[in-house]
Amino acid sequence: MKKVFWTIFALLIFIESEAQKEDDNRIVVTLDDTTNIHQRVRQAVVFTDFIVRDDSKPDSLITYAERIFNSTIFVIAKVVIIGNKVEISGAYGLGYQDFWGFPDWPRGYSEVIYYKESESWKIIRKIALKLDGKLSFYNQKNKK
Repeated sequence: MKKVFWTIFALLIFIESEAQKEDDNRIVVTLDDTTNIHQRVRQAVVFTDFIVRDDSKPDSLITYAERIFNSTIFVIAKVVIIGNKVEISGAYGLGYQDFWGFPDWPRGYSEVIYYKESESWKIIRKIALKLDGKLSFYNQKNKK
């Protein structure tokens, strides 16, 4: 009986360590196949309806702000390639509506974090799912 208890306990700890937690702000995708990794990452970003900025560094991609459909939230994605790992983060901003209800550009951006109803986290996570690798999540504290 003790063996069953400890097996279930260890399994629950393992599952909890890999799951998304409140305030996670980074997604790391570990890829098995690194051939054409830059092209694959770029395609994943583009297939998620982002436009990649041309001034991005070779090991990272930054997108222009894209509006989430049927909302006034704008999202920017940043993807950094480190060996066989891809780290995805982002920022979001609330665009104010003008007199006719059209959204205007946000005045500022905040870091995308995970919480249950986060629309911006869902958009960032779509990039990770398109890469088809092992996902892990963590919270990188802001450096001030």
